[in-house]
Amino acid sequence: MRRTSSPALRTLRSYRDFRLLWTGSAMAVMAERCSGMAFTLLVLWDTRSASAAGLVGFAGLLPALLVQLPAGVLVDRLNRRRVMMTCVIVRMVAVATVAVSLIGDTVWVWHIATVAFVQSSMTVFYQLSERAMVRSVVPPSQLGVAMATNEARSRAVNFVGHPMSGAMFGLSAWMPFMSSVGLYLLSLITIVRLRGEEDAPPGPRSKRRKMRADIAVGLKWVWDRAFFRMALLIIAGSNLVFQGLVLTVAVVVREDGGAAGTVGLIMASGGMGGLLGALAGGWLNQRLAMRQIMITAHVAWALVMPAAVFFRQPVALGVLFFITSHIGAAVTVSGMSYQVRITPNDMQGRVGSVVMLLVSGASSLGALGTGFLVEAVGTRHALMVVSMVMVVLALVAAVVFTRPGAALEDRQEGAAPPQPAPVAPADGSAADPLTNLELRSIDG
Repeated sequence: MRRTSSPALRTLRSYRDFRLLWTGSAMAVMAERCSGMAFTLLVLWDTRSASAAGLVGFAGLLPALLVQLPAGVLVDRLNRRRVMMTCVIVRMVAVATVAVSLIGDTVWVWHIATVAFVQSSMTVFYQLSERAMVRSVVPPSQLGVAMATNEARSRAVNFVGHPMSGAMFGLSAWMPFMSSVGLYLLSLITIVRLRGEEDAPPGPRSKRRKMRADIAVGLKWVWDRAFFRMALLIIAGSNLVFQGLVLTVAVVVREDGGAAGTVGLIMASGGMGGLLGALAGGWLNQRLAMRQIMITAHVAWALVMPAAVFFRQPVALGVLFFITSHIGAAVTVSGMSYQVRITPNDMQGRVGSVVMLLVSGASSLGALGTGFLVEAVGTRHALMVVSMVMVVLALVAAVVFTRPGAALEDRQEGAAPPQPAPVAPADGSAADPLTNLELRSIDG
């Protein structure tokens, strides 16, 4: 496959399957953003209960805890394109039931929570499959640019999808859900045309392995890399904090008499910040070591997040989300590019599922806990709590990544050893030679 001496964002257009993967996934992400935000708005504005909204948010994020690991195993066993198509169909049907119930002027919290759980479960499978497919549709030299482009896509969709969802919800509660159905349909049509790599299931020996054993392989692979593991655990804590921040800000807007569309505009500001951060992620990754990115990001978050305690105006909250999302997107691009690059192709699903379990699974606990925390102590004290947690995480990051040996681990991660030890795939077959050339031994 042809390499370019200086990869640029525009060169990805020449890869047909990447264009289809990017476009189909963009529509799927847009569909999820429209309906996902509408779930919270629907319950919060209909029941006036922060705990009910937190329960629905918890249901939507629970698959990040329950589904990630088995999903990773199945994504490595099944044809990834077919997995993506199945996920789109299931999500489309599930969201359609909400639109139909709202047209009939009926709202059940249990129904909304169930659909949120189903949609998020399918999203877990979809995201793992899509991330693994990237290696099949672009050359290795373009992998980092492709991951940055995908992250920029998701952030751009946040920028458009959140205000669109809020605006449609303001017109009629069923509109964001019906729009999601249409977007899922367009996504399905696009993915059907995708060729990519034929990710056939592994051989018979792998099929006979128990799922628990395959999950253990992915867990061990991540656990054996101490530097990578610590970074994931710290980011998991920050994701929990941000989930609490999102729900609390929505309650703040409602308490102050704001409209649902105002929440969408605040989230859109975060989407714009995330878009710019994703575009800058590749540049930042080339100039700073991973440990420096982690310290800088968490210290910056700890400094700006307390502003939410003192400034409740929508404009101020929009600026806050712009800054925090800008930083978060840059960190995400760096982390995703590293994980996909060092992971063997036949373990992309399992390793990706462990990563997502750690960095996103905590968000479900953040949504559930924040709902009850807000009702118990109020929004101002809840914002104080999440701000203090972020300060603690910044201190932990500073201690962990400036300790003796941290710089050496970072350098080892950035320089390929002369004779890297191959990582054996779960089925016992020969590992991907290209991937093993790029493996780094973090533990030294």
